[in-house]
Amino acid sequence: MPHKRIILFLALSVIFAVVHYLAVRLSLYWYLWWFDILMHFWGGALVALGMHALSTFSFVTYKPTLKLLIILLIIVTSTWEVFERSVGLFDQTTYIFDTVKDIAMGFIGGLLTHY
Repeated sequence: MPHKRIILFLALSVIFAVVHYLAVRLSLYWYLWWFDILMHFWGGALVALGMHALSTFSFVTYKPTLKLLIILLIIVTSTWEVFERSVGLFDQTTYIFDTVKDIAMGFIGGLLTHY
């Protein structure tokens, strides 16, 4: 039987993907100022939960540590921000503030989930 963390991770990931898809289709990121904050927090939480879920498999030989989580969060959040920039999903006037806020929310979500 699959571990509860794996089921939780998969369920929350599918819901996240559906919510993101609908948010893009309905322009929620542009109409609701707080929606981007929520999604970055949720994304960081999924990174941490995914790290913990993956460690439950018998063939995986790592322990989910804070150091590993921070490395994963740096990789995922910076990659996402580069993606946002490259496809034009940014406002030049608020770009720096928005990027710092997005990375901070991802880290907060990840760290809270880890603990």
